[in-house]
Amino acid sequence: MKKFLVAALIGLLIHLPAAAKVEVYEGTDEYYVLGAVENINVARERAREKALRVAREKAGIYLHTVSKVVNMKLIDDEIISLASGVLRVLDTGYETVQLPDTEGYLVRATVKAEIDTGELETFLLKDEEEMSRIIAGERAARLQEERQAQLIETLKQRYAAATTPEERDAIAAKIVGEDNVFLSNLKLREGNKLRDEGNYKQAAKFFTEAIELNPANILAWNNRGWAYVEQRRYDKALADFDKVVELKPDSELAYFGRGRVYNQQGKYEAAIREYDKGLAINPKYAIAWNNRGTAKSWLNRMTEAIADYDKAIALKPNYARAYENRGKAYIALGDYDRAAADRDRAEHIKWSNEHADKIIEQALALNERGKFKAALKLLDDAAKLYPDNQFVFVNRGTIYNDHLHDYDAAIADYNRTIKINAQFSWPYHNRAVAYGRLKRWEDAVVDYGRAIDLDPNYASAYNGRAWSYCQIGQYEAALVDANKALSLKPNEANYLDTRACAYIGLKRYRDALADLDKAIVLSPEGWLYFRRGELYRLIGDEAKAQADFDKARRLGYDK
Repeated sequence: MKKFLVAALIGLLIHLPAAAKVEVYEGTDEYYVLGAVENINVARERAREKALRVAREKAGIYLHTVSKVVNMKLIDDEIISLASGVLRVLDTGYETVQLPDTEGYLVRATVKAEIDTGELETFLLKDEEEMSRIIAGERAARLQEERQAQLIETLKQRYAAATTPEERDAIAAKIVGEDNVFLSNLKLREGNKLRDEGNYKQAAKFFTEAIELNPANILAWNNRGWAYVEQRRYDKALADFDKVVELKPDSELAYFGRGRVYNQQGKYEAAIREYDKGLAINPKYAIAWNNRGTAKSWLNRMTEAIADYDKAIALKPNYARAYENRGKAYIALGDYDRAAADRDRAEHIKWSNEHADKIIEQALALNERGKFKAALKLLDDAAKLYPDNQFVFVNRGTIYNDHLHDYDAAIADYNRTIKINAQFSWPYHNRAVAYGRLKRWEDAVVDYGRAIDLDPNYASAYNGRAWSYCQIGQYEAALVDANKALSLKPNEANYLDTRACAYIGLKRYRDALADLDKAIVLSPEGWLYFRRGELYRLIGDEAKAQADFDKARRLGYDK
């Protein structure tokens, strides 16, 4: 059974094609419209956005195989962020389907979008700090959109359950009131696209329109502030960051924004105060530690600056700029040996990334052709040449884990990856997969938990932990995690099978059967028919069990 989906070979991934080309993707999805309550034009936009998310996910699969990113993790969250930055909509088609015996109808949208690989390469060459900000902003925008969509669905359910015309009218008014929130988020996305392209002046205009539609749109205020920073309009930027703090005092992004402005203006004491506030909220932001260290360096507080650079490096061990800055601070203190060591370390990181990159590319190309031992040999050589490059070890570990089935060797490589940098979630996830294959379920539970702590939206980690809980009989905990995984990715057949396992353990057989039925519709594979056959046998329906076992064998699954 396909219980373990190892994170794709990630890190420094396959090089972009030598000649730029255009990749086209389609996405289709639908939105249920509440009759006369909702505006048809807004409903069409909602359907379009859902379809665009599908296209982004498809584009994300492509980006997994062509992206070349240095010193960054690329789990699903970051892949979708990159897809959002480079995906261009070419065309959108709509279809309206009236639903019988209801006052509602469906609007179905089909979006055609493209990625120009030349633009992708330009996008990936952005400054590390800017890229980090883009990814954080995209994550926040998606969460903001998801919350709004969930609110709309809740309001619709309340509308359907309402018992009086007055109650229905009040709920309908709330639904209509949410339209401006949705449209504001659309303007935010358009502004983000322009910002990612470097058109900060035009981006600021869209952020302004987003604010006019919804003055409580925190991300619009924040992003306009950063657009003003790029235009050196610092007073306007500070005013926007001040507004973010007014709306959400615990938003670290606004404090980091104000710190950046004050650093640019040479107001280093003020910058330090802002970074202090931001780091109190989010102490794991390596770039902020580095930037606070820079402010302290300008004030000749070199010992304190070095402590900040130390923290940045502890969080991000391959942070070349932090090594460079720390080296300069050591020079100012007359510690030339340490300065030289940091300079060499920064240069080695850059050199290692550049050269290890090429070996990993070759190894992944062999891996794609099924030449796993040849790929392994290249990565063995790379491990000797670049012993501090985490991506060498995580990729080698995945070959052991996924193809050569040497799980102990895979675990050793994931251990090495984590020792180099413990702040990435996917080595913990992949090590948990290997533990599961060795039936070390308690160890798997711990590692999936570590992955989730680092990335609270890691759907595959919730699913893996749910399955591990099932294996040790903790079905209630399994159900909680399976529900979380499905809330993040509701159409994953594998996740539905996991939840069915939890339901079976809890003797909720009808719920388990419903999940397996849906899983088979989504992915009619032999192992799922076999799973459903086992359930039918458990509940005493031998005829249906045999039918499913026969279907599983015809599809090539014969346990």
